[in-house]
Amino acid sequence: MTGTERVMVFGAGGFLGARICALLAERGVEYRGLSRSRGEPYRRCDLSTMHPYALDTQIGMYKPTVVVNAVGATLGEPADLVRANVIAVEALLASIRDNAGHARFVQLGSAAEYGGGPHGTSIDEQTAPRPTGPYGVTKLAGSELVLRAQRGGADAVVLRIFDVIGPGAPESTLTGRVIRDLRSRQLIEVGSLDVWRDFVDVRDVAEAVVAVALADAKPPPLLNVGTGRATLARDVAGSLFELSGKPATIVDDTGQEGMLGAPWQQADTSLIGEQLGWSPKIALDQSLADSWAAN
Repeated sequence: MTGTERVMVFGAGGFLGARICALLAERGVEYRGLSRSRGEPYRRCDLSTMHPYALDTQIGMYKPTVVVNAVGATLGEPADLVRANVIAVEALLASIRDNAGHARFVQLGSAAEYGGGPHGTSIDEQTAPRPTGPYGVTKLAGSELVLRAQRGGADAVVLRIFDVIGPGAPESTLTGRVIRDLRSRQLIEVGSLDVWRDFVDVRDVAEAVVAVALADAKPPPLLNVGTGRATLARDVAGSLFELSGKPATIVDDTGQEGMLGAPWQQADTSLIGEQLGWSPKIALDQSLADSWAAN
């Protein structure tokens, strides 16, 4: 990149988007944050409902060199997931093509696009996606739009991000729900905890996103962002229980699907390490301690 980047971050008011914006500010990179749910310091922008002309105006006036899409929905009716995870991506790609043709597009995808893998194995970027459930299917559809644009010549990359935790995690995440339950009623009730996930701190994810956004050369079209280590969800909940120092009960409803449905997910992150020198820095125990202190 040139050193005179202008980064647009869509979804800047969310868990990931806000952390990315904070890191850009810390690095002295010019950026503009756009958010559906917040005003200042971000501009209001709802990709699911705004007119294409309004989006074209935003992008055309700012002339970004990088666009980061942190917009997404994890819960809701299928139509809501399609609007946030597919239609919004299509709208952004079309507007960038017409108004900022040389901008790099960074799509924040999800490990849910892969589905699960055999216990003890790592999922690399060549693994065939087999998502389970509407969230994974719609995230995959959005990512496929980006990968198609990349094959057509666009400077575009999808980051498949594994389970994000850390300070400020929302209740749509395992740690956010567990912390809410511990603080409010000393009862952990989040479905089955007998699943293994690759938990990665939001601050490490932001570092990966910024590294991709500002890389001099075009990154590979698809990169995993995780730690390379799967942890049993029950152990994560137990660690937060110990941090709380309070009596609590864990209600394990094995009739529920649990987190994303797949019993095992673990990232292979060798490609992003080789190409960009990125690796996670924040240990799981530190991330959980920081989460409990902040939430």
